[in-house]
Amino acid sequence: MIAPTLKGTRILIVEDNFVVADALRFMLTGYDGIVTAIVPNRERALAALAAHPVDVAILDINLNGTSVVPLAEELRTHAVPFVFLTGYGDEEVLPEHLRTHPRFDKPVEPGRLVDCLLELTHRP
Repeated sequence: MIAPTLKGTRILIVEDNFVVADALRFMLTGYDGIVTAIVPNRERALAALAAHPVDVAILDINLNGTSVVPLAEELRTHAVPFVFLTGYGDEEVLPEHLRTHPRFDKPVEPGRLVDCLLELTHRP
């Protein structure tokens, strides 16, 4: 059985906790993913997107008390797939139209996240 690979997949990580973000980076690069940027807020995410195109984004739902929903809306507008990551379980409420997007609790199981990213980017 061949292990899944993210080879060539450009990934933006939007996470306000450096330890979590760095662990995600380490995990994703271990699957040959390319982390284009790690940013802690919407403004820096938009700047990173302008500087480097991405294939998929991983979004922490709560960024230092600020909702990631406006960034998710921006990504939807530009047809950039994304997954939500949260440390709060079901306490956070997303607008109904965003509830169909994949959502993972922290800590995330690597294989499940990688499989989801591959599915979102239509890679085998």
